[in-house]
Amino acid sequence: MPKTLNIAVIGAGTMAQAVHLPVLRRRWDRFAVTALVDHSPRRRRESSEVWGIGEEARYESVADLIAAVRAKSVSVDAVVLSTDGLHVDDLLQLMKRGLPILVEPPLGYSEDEIARVADFERMTGRRLVMMAYPQQYDDSVSRMAEQIATKDLRMVDHEVLMPASQPLFGGAHVTTSSYDLPSEVRAQRRTNLQEAVVAGSGDGATQRDRDLYVKGLLTGVAHQLAVLEAVYGPVARLVAVRHWPKGVIPGSLELLGELEGGAQVRLVWHYLPFAPEYSETIEVLSARRRMQVELPAPSHGDRRSTVSLREKKAGVVQETSTTAAKGSAELMWEAFHAFVEKGTLPYSGAAEAQTQVALLREVLSTIVVADGRSLEAEPTDEDPSDEETASEDSADGGSTDGPDTTDGTAADGPGSTPDGSSMMVTAPAAVATAAGGSDEAPGGSGATADVAGAVAASDGSDGVDGADGADGADGTGMTDDAEQSHRAGAAEPSHRADDADPSHRADVVADTTAVSASEATAASPAADTTAAADAGAQPAHEPADDSESKLLPADPVVNAWVVPARQNGDTTEGSDPETPGDRPEDPSRP
Repeated sequence: MPKTLNIAVIGAGTMAQAVHLPVLRRRWDRFAVTALVDHSPRRRRESSEVWGIGEEARYESVADLIAAVRAKSVSVDAVVLSTDGLHVDDLLQLMKRGLPILVEPPLGYSEDEIARVADFERMTGRRLVMMAYPQQYDDSVSRMAEQIATKDLRMVDHEVLMPASQPLFGGAHVTTSSYDLPSEVRAQRRTNLQEAVVAGSGDGATQRDRDLYVKGLLTGVAHQLAVLEAVYGPVARLVAVRHWPKGVIPGSLELLGELEGGAQVRLVWHYLPFAPEYSETIEVLSARRRMQVELPAPSHGDRRSTVSLREKKAGVVQETSTTAAKGSAELMWEAFHAFVEKGTLPYSGAAEAQTQVALLREVLSTIVVADGRSLEAEPTDEDPSDEETASEDSADGGSTDGPDTTDGTAADGPGSTPDGSSMMVTAPAAVATAAGGSDEAPGGSGATADVAGAVAASDGSDGVDGADGADGADGTGMTDDAEQSHRAGAAEPSHRADDADPSHRADVVADTTAVSASEATAASPAADTTAAADAGAQPAHEPADDSESKLLPADPVVNAWVVPARQNGDTTEGSDPETPGDRPEDPSRP
């Protein structure tokens, strides 16, 4: 009979109460909760009472838990860490005790941060970290490679529709968020979180870039990449990226990639705050077969995934459908049990998380470069003679620099990369020939969620999501984003009225065709404006006139794909993908 593992739950936030604790209670034959850690006295007390954890097994910090383990006053075989993204310091303390840990993503916000964990594992020669991506272990996902092998793979299409938290966690009866912490503690945690996000996104990133990085990429697209990696391996090459609607964060994200064998991958993630339900669909194509997988949210433990396969046999199209016997969260915990007891390697650990965050950083960089900016901060040290020359040029009314971006850096212009090389952007054929049809955010206002501001706002209330605003032992609002988007979600965006200023937009839409580096340098702003006016083009970042029905010239490109620039300075011309159907818009929150 399998051994019963003593589990310490660190962080009594949304994911712990909606996903992990229900499984641990149901699988009493494999697991026993012997300790709960949360820095919020109120949430620690309320969640412990709900889940039957005695007062002697409650701890305020990881240091208190480790002291109790060292004193042998509590028995712990493994840990689930479901706090916010600031995991590394707590992780290293636990790893030094030799405790295996199931970690809620993201593991960290930068390669350097995650490298501390990966390097420790390499030094000890033992894997101790398993990432908590339940759907990697779903029965339907496991059968995908059995039905269509990697060598036969033609295309993988993975789409997620992510609503606000109510459809996901409304039935979990999560206890209130931890707003009973001292203000100085909350302020320090916000500062630490902001510093980690800045380190991961880059000093040149605007606040909107950072919000997109955290709420759209690390907590949304990362889940899709993890599922793909468990079946067919990681994305070997990023082909193209786009983000829409304009000014809406996190909005919708679409990635085109290529696997090692040449098969193509399309990942689409939509945040639709007023959508009625969560939806996740994977379609896989081969030359002979078509497979479709439907995955429920991990928080819906009573729902099961399905896999359908269509193929032609003896001239007749046949379809077979199979339903999984267990939920993905329960299967993940079974895999964690095997990881602790038998050393069975997980699909995703620290090394895989480090590779993943590097790819997501590349995605963010591609989006920002398409907006004529860079994630790297511009140097501030200038030669005094240069300052005098600049002052003289300013006095003469002349300038050779392009328009400034919101973060104070000079924009290189659409299609240019930080190293001065050009980047080709190819518009979908239907988009290049159709007039109007702009995908502006409703009311012309964009949406964003300032990382620090959102954290501060959620400290005193549960926020618009109606669920726990802080996960685990951190008490910041960013935790809610990290936990509630466990597989594909993000916090509901707040809206700002400054989207009328195009310089504040972090969209991927390239409104002009690609320009070579030499042409971008030689052309003056006045010449560009005149050329655009002669061609009848809309100004940059402005929607096309819906009233027009004539064919547009090739100059304006609406919602074009953005092709990542190559590291050696060469440019890659994007393909001409078909334009998707009616794309959903994120409704603006009043």
